[in-house]
Amino acid sequence: MNEIKILRLSLENFKCHQHMTLNFMGENATVYGDNATGKTSIYDALTWLLFGKDSHGNGEKNIEIKPLDENGAVKDHRAQTSVEVLFLVNGEEMTLRRTLQEVWSTKRGSAEPTYDGNTSEYYVDGVPCKKNVFSAKVGELVSEDTFRLLTSVSYFASDLSWQERRSILFDVAGVADDRTILASSETFYPLIEQMGRLSIDDYKKKLLSEKRGLVGAKTETPARISECLKTIEDMEHLDFEGAKAELEHLNAKKEEISTKIFDVEHDTAAEKKRMEIREEQLAMTALENENRLFRQSQTSGAVNIDALEDEFAEIQRLLPTKRKSAEAVKRTIETIDREILQTRNRWIATNKEVFTAGVCPTCGQALPAEQLRRATEDFEKRKKEKLADIEAIASSRKEERASAEVRLGEINATIAGLESKALQLSEQIGNARANVIEPKDMSDYEKRRAVITEKIERLSCELTYMQTDTFSVLALLRHDLRETTDKIKEINALLAKESVLAYTRSRIEELRASEKETAKRLDELERQLYLIEEFTRYKTKFVEDSINGMFRIAKFRLFREQANGGIEDRCDVVYDGVPYVNVNNGAKINLGIDIINTLSESFGVRVPLFVDNAESVTCIERADMQVIRLVVSEFDKELRVSYEG
Repeated sequence: MNEIKILRLSLENFKCHQHMTLNFMGENATVYGDNATGKTSIYDALTWLLFGKDSHGNGEKNIEIKPLDENGAVKDHRAQTSVEVLFLVNGEEMTLRRTLQEVWSTKRGSAEPTYDGNTSEYYVDGVPCKKNVFSAKVGELVSEDTFRLLTSVSYFASDLSWQERRSILFDVAGVADDRTILASSETFYPLIEQMGRLSIDDYKKKLLSEKRGLVGAKTETPARISECLKTIEDMEHLDFEGAKAELEHLNAKKEEISTKIFDVEHDTAAEKKRMEIREEQLAMTALENENRLFRQSQTSGAVNIDALEDEFAEIQRLLPTKRKSAEAVKRTIETIDREILQTRNRWIATNKEVFTAGVCPTCGQALPAEQLRRATEDFEKRKKEKLADIEAIASSRKEERASAEVRLGEINATIAGLESKALQLSEQIGNARANVIEPKDMSDYEKRRAVITEKIERLSCELTYMQTDTFSVLALLRHDLRETTDKIKEINALLAKESVLAYTRSRIEELRASEKETAKRLDELERQLYLIEEFTRYKTKFVEDSINGMFRIAKFRLFREQANGGIEDRCDVVYDGVPYVNVNNGAKINLGIDIINTLSESFGVRVPLFVDNAESVTCIERADMQVIRLVVSEFDKELRVSYEG
């Protein structure tokens, strides 16, 4: 439990107080004063210091904290406003101070200073700091919301919405969730099973939504049945069987007229002639196929000269390329041979070299024996290295020559194979051409072909001259066809009503069955909704008893039964059954103290409590924290403080 008490509070040029220091020493105190003597300003000074707001939560832009003259203007723009508090926090002292100073400057070219705003300075235990550091330090003591809840007896009951009050109470009391409360009584076990993963509120919304839909359907169903009965009444006298018989007759008539129109439009004789021509053309195609097969039978087993010639041409194309490759490899071998010869000559010349540097090039005298020995050894070493390099080059060239010889052998072998294959193919082509067979047509092919050709030509000529005047007949037939088609449409429209009639009768049965199911489902929903309402009443007592047991005199009406039997969520503060708004000021103060006692215990922090208009209560409720009473006293034209202890 963090306990915060005020040891001393000092105000400089704050509202109506020019200089004032209150030494509370961590004890309870009473501040007396007539109206407008600045009692509430003491509370305002503390909230402004901590949070930059007055005791009602108004920010600096909406309040005037500097002393004003009789005209409502700032008395002294140069004066510095400051508030300093010395807290006792868990037995240790802490000083917080804040100042406010107007900033004035004289612009170039002007003799009059201009107002540039305000500047504030912040101090923690006398050490200056930035605003965010100061605010963080205050936040470590208590948050702004918690401070307002615990320093004003009316804030919780009057300034918060009922939803905010309810949320705080549920958090403080640690009220169990709906499922835990449901599980506490066997009565609600079916509800737990039916609601599944939904919350009780969401499940109720789901049931009510379904109920609205079912009620709407139940209301509309009689009207729909009545509409269906009227439809049946309008249609059941119709002669559907007679209409079907007439439709069959009209369809046959339409088919007959359509056939006549087709015959006239396409001319049956001409079409027959076309069919005869097509038959002869098919006969010609069959004759050609028969003769082609006969010719092929004469050449079966013959050599495919075209394939042989293609293969021969491919070899003739490859041979020049292979020969060029062989020539290129030969030239490479010749080049390597020359390089090998040159390398051999270099080796011989190098091997013949002898040491001749036994005389000093400067003075011409013979070198000392040691120098001569080292020079000789160096000469021999370099000579061996040069010979080794030449031998390595010669060995590499010999390997290249051997590889080239292998490639040349492979190419020559390929050339020889291609030349042999070309000679063989040339002989095969010559033999095939010498033994070629010229196929002959069937013996009666020409005669049969001439007969079919003559018949096709004759039929084509006959078709060309076939002409008929059909315009008048077509016009009459098409008129009859339109009339018949219109009558068929009328009959079909009438017969369509038969299916509508059958559907309507079936629909009536469905609606009556649905009406029964709807009524049954509505009964089920009503039972479930009733169970939810019973749970709400059970929860009402469960939660209210849990929360109200935490307070001595303050009670809370968390639910209210409506005229329709439903339960409405609320959070009304009551005292002996009387709503908070209707009790006297003294009772409101005591209710506020009782609430703050419980909230302080729950939040784990106690802060000084300011009780404004404390003169309205004669027996004040016990408070677990430092209490500063603000009492109206018409005889005290200046503030007077009475310190307890």
